[in-house]
Order: sequence, then C-alpha cells, then structure tokens
Amino acid sequence: MMIHLFSALKKRCSLVSVMAEVDRILIPQGTFIVSDDMEKIGEIEKMVESLKWNVIMTHSRYEKGVISVQKSWWSPTEVETITSAIASERELV
Repeated sequence: MMIHLFSALKKRCSLVSVMAEVDRILIPQGTFIVSDDMEKIGEIEKMVESLKWNVIMTHSRYEKGVISVQKSWWSPTEVETITSAIASERELV
C-alpha cells in the first residue's frame, strides 16, 4: 500500500484516523510506504512505532521524505483500540 502526499488527506481528516484505517486494512507483514514532507514523515514514524511496526527505511531530500514500514503481528488489548494506542503514545511525546 502506498500513499503519496499524506498532507492532502490530513486536510480532510485527522492523521490518527487515517493511520487507524491503514492499520485495519493492512495485513500483518504488509508494507506501507508514504511520500510526503519531513514533518508528516516524522509524525507517521512516531505513530507506527507506537503500533510496534518495523520501520524498514526512511529517506529525505530537499525537505521531502519517504518512509517504508512493515506491519507487525502486534495488536492492542481488548480494552485498547488502535486509535487510543496511537493517541496515548502521542501524549507521551
């Protein structure tokens, strides 16, 4: 799955909501690639790390970046949802 310019999506809905949907759709061991500005790449990297995904590669050049991550087999507990797991991790940062 590849999303180009996450910034355009963020204008329509929150990044947490988009990442929760990506987590729902992407199968474990599936790869997710995002191309966007470095600010969004940094936000995405923090979120996927809170979901225990593996960051395979990040690359930046001229304020633009690409991140490639692989979804792990981890899932939240019954009382914790993906959205709350991302949100709670963001509060710690």
